[in-house]
Amino acid sequence: MRDALLGITHGPDVDLVVEGDAIAVAREIGHALAGSVIAHPRFGTARVELPHGRHLDLVTARREVYAHPGALPDVEPGDLQDDLARRDFTINAIAFVLHGDGAGGIIDPHDGRSDLESRTVRLIRPGAFAEDPSRVVRAARYAARLAFQIDPSSRAEARACADAVTLDSSRVAEEATRLLAEDTAAAALRLAEDVGVAWPDTDPERDRRLAEVPGALSRPGAPTPAAWALRLGLGVRPDATATAALPAWSRAEAEEVRTGVARASELQGQAPPSYVDRILHGMPPAAQVGALIGGAEAVARWWAEWRDATPAITGADLVDAGIRPGPAIGRALAAVRAAVLDGSVGDRDAQLALALAEAGGGR
Repeated sequence: MRDALLGITHGPDVDLVVEGDAIAVAREIGHALAGSVIAHPRFGTARVELPHGRHLDLVTARREVYAHPGALPDVEPGDLQDDLARRDFTINAIAFVLHGDGAGGIIDPHDGRSDLESRTVRLIRPGAFAEDPSRVVRAARYAARLAFQIDPSSRAEARACADAVTLDSSRVAEEATRLLAEDTAAAALRLAEDVGVAWPDTDPERDRRLAEVPGALSRPGAPTPAAWALRLGLGVRPDATATAALPAWSRAEAEEVRTGVARASELQGQAPPSYVDRILHGMPPAAQVGALIGGAEAVARWWAEWRDATPAITGADLVDAGIRPGPAIGRALAAVRAAVLDGSVGDRDAQLALALAEAGGGR
């Protein structure tokens, strides 16, 4: 409802609240629309995966109680008013009635529409950040995405529990991945920093590097590491990343992109293509992206042109010319590839002559 009122194009999912059994309703919808249903009985929720790639998220209207800060909530059935009251921010507690009494109307018990008009992210109730510190990250994400402000009282509460917003918490880490997946991650990290969250990196180049991630990944021939994992490496302190409750592969890509940034100077200036090729062939994809973001423009040319350069001769040609199979053939082909990249050898005959000279000791 929030995005509809703001006139923002909706994403691939639709959220529905059911006063009753949401899982039963999901199964009926899944059967009618040939979708698959993933149910979570503990929480009374279900997802209907539709054949065209979209999905519906259904939740049984409920009340929630947190046993302690950061815990998963204990839930019990409730009505729509209860369900809206358990939400985090007023702008996320607005409902459009699809069925029954009041169908076609809007329910807004926490005056979220006023906060939409004033472009403000505001907690529904005091203590919501202490209940779930990951909401601090979510507030920063929404405020950055929508270009909203966080209201002063909510900001004060966020600051009071900032020490609990740590990436070794799985709930905080999950919310951080969502923040880092958005192109507004730099602004969101600034907002998190402003309320005292400790894990954003303080590198003065952080925001510039984060802003360059989409452009780097859109270059012709670019590899496809996860954008959020790249931003993890470029926007979050290494010590916080190392202990984060995140998949090992994402922590590895974060380290790789940092390594690539640090090695960018090796690829700057007038380095010959063969040198660039040798360095980048030994770099993981995330490190290559890091090197480009670090200022090594040669990386983009390697992706688009040099990486796939193919000599006119093969190992079979060398065997036919009398070279025994073995390491000498690999050395010879590497020398030919380097010469082709640097433009120092011409046609097939010249390439074969160079290869035979390089592999001479293998006859």
